[in-house]
Amino acid sequence: MGVKRMDELKKMLQLNVDEIEPEKVSRFEKKRVLQFVLQKKKNHSMKYIAASCLLAGGIGSTLVFYSPTIASHIPLANQIVEYFKGETSQFQYFEDYATGIDAIQESNGITIEIVDAIYDGTTVTLTFAIETEKDLGEHPSFDKPIKINGEIEGSSVTWTKKRSDTSYVGVITLTPELNGRSPRTVKLTWNPRSVWNHDTNENFEGDWAYEFHLKKIDVKGIKANYRDSKNGFTIFVPSLDITGYTINLHYKIQMPSNYALYNLPYVTGFDVKDEFGNTYEMITNLTGSTTKHAAKGSFTFANIQSGTKELIITPKLYNDNEEIIFDSFEVTISK
Repeated sequence: MGVKRMDELKKMLQLNVDEIEPEKVSRFEKKRVLQFVLQKKKNHSMKYIAASCLLAGGIGSTLVFYSPTIASHIPLANQIVEYFKGETSQFQYFEDYATGIDAIQESNGITIEIVDAIYDGTTVTLTFAIETEKDLGEHPSFDKPIKINGEIEGSSVTWTKKRSDTSYVGVITLTPELNGRSPRTVKLTWNPRSVWNHDTNENFEGDWAYEFHLKKIDVKGIKANYRDSKNGFTIFVPSLDITGYTINLHYKIQMPSNYALYNLPYVTGFDVKDEFGNTYEMITNLTGSTTKHAAKGSFTFANIQSGTKELIITPKLYNDNEEIIFDSFEVTISK
């Protein structure tokens, strides 16, 4: 090795990392580098990429603490939702609207990363990945609910799947108690204290803590002004919110005086179709009591198919033995 190169090497070895001024790196660049890292198979490559990201102020110090095993298993958001696309149409446009969270914590040998999330004004959906040598079963779950603006979630649906012997992926969609409001920004806090293996009924305790904010994606409000009565029940649908990711239908129901929400022998539902005959899958819903004989809530459906201009919506009340079908109404999406 020449004298000049030896001098350069000595300068690099004497470099004080604390004196280096970090530079901002776009989220796209972070994802591109992380994708490159995940595709690497050799341990030494992982170490070099981690060091360069730290010096650039890019992905940040959390990446430096990835082991090669963890880095090879934790996927990106588009990889996570691919595992569930065959089971639900919810995630068709997820990658187009997701905000990068990239929050990762390890406790008791279990690493949990919140990868991406979406807030559409009514619901929140987030993707996560788990890496551990412990056996968490086929569909692990957590003991603590997610709080939004300090309030416990109203309802939620969790999809989890075992990806390998040491890794899991999942999606949580929840409808928070926003009390009729739709703030532009929400704060999420999540402090799970254990992961539950449903197969063995075993709890793995830990201490994970996440806190981050989400901005509402663009929402198009459409007035419906629908009202219909059947068998003493009256259903109102004042409006729908259409995003590029979901359809959120807001409703109210007035019940006969002999019913209250807690003893209502029916389930509220909505059938949603478009002018082409496509049916729309319900993702989640939330219903709460406003008075003894009235309730209000929301239903969230997978987003409209390309080219759709009209939605045909049919409210209903049903149980195992009976179904009350209300008059259908149409909503114009675009002209």
